[in-house]
Amino acid sequence: MKCPVCKGNSLEKHELEAGLPAHRCTVCQGVWLSAGEYWPWRRALGKKELAAELEPPVTVTPIEDVSQVKQCPECEHILRRYQVWPNVQFYLDRCSQCGSVWFDRDEWSYVKKQGVHSHVHLVFTDTWQERIRAEEMRQHMDLIYLERFGAQDYQQIQEIRQWLWEHPKRAALLAFLTDRDPYQAVSGSGS
Repeated sequence: MKCPVCKGNSLEKHELEAGLPAHRCTVCQGVWLSAGEYWPWRRALGKKELAAELEPPVTVTPIEDVSQVKQCPECEHILRRYQVWPNVQFYLDRCSQCGSVWFDRDEWSYVKKQGVHSHVHLVFTDTWQERIRAEEMRQHMDLIYLERFGAQDYQQIQEIRQWLWEHPKRAALLAFLTDRDPYQAVSGSGS
C-alpha cells in the first residue's frame, strides 16, 4: 500500500493500539487504519466503551492538514474529509468505499486524547455531521443576535425567553405580548 499523502512511499505495518494493527508512513508519519482491522478491535472492546459526546476539545491543537486530494491505498477511491468537532478545523479522511480512515501525523493521538478513538466510526455518520452543522449554526446565530441587540439586551431577552418557554401559560402570555391591544374587549355579539 502507498501513502495517500506521499504517494510513492509504502506504508509499513504498525500497531496503533494494543490489538489494533495499522500502517504508518515513515516519511509523513500518517497512519492508515483499515476498516477490516478497526471493526474487530472495536468489537473486542465490548460495551464498556461508551459513545462519544459531541464536545469540542478543551484545547485546540492545530494539525497540519494536506490540502491535496487523497486516494485510498486499499481501493484507490477518493478519501472524503469529515469535520470532527464544531468550530474546530480538524478533519479526518475516510474512504466511502471500504470505510478505512487516514490520520495525518498526530491525528490519532489527538483523537485518542479527546476520547474519540474507540468510536471514531461515529464521526462519519450523518447524525454526527448534522450535530456539528447545527451547533455551528447556533453559534453563528448567537453572534448575529449579540450584534443586533447588544450584550445587555441580549442577555435580558434570553432570560425572558427562558422564563417564557418554561411557563405553563406560555401560549396565553405569547398571545398577550403579540396582541396589538390586549385590553380591547372581545366582542361576543357576533355582529
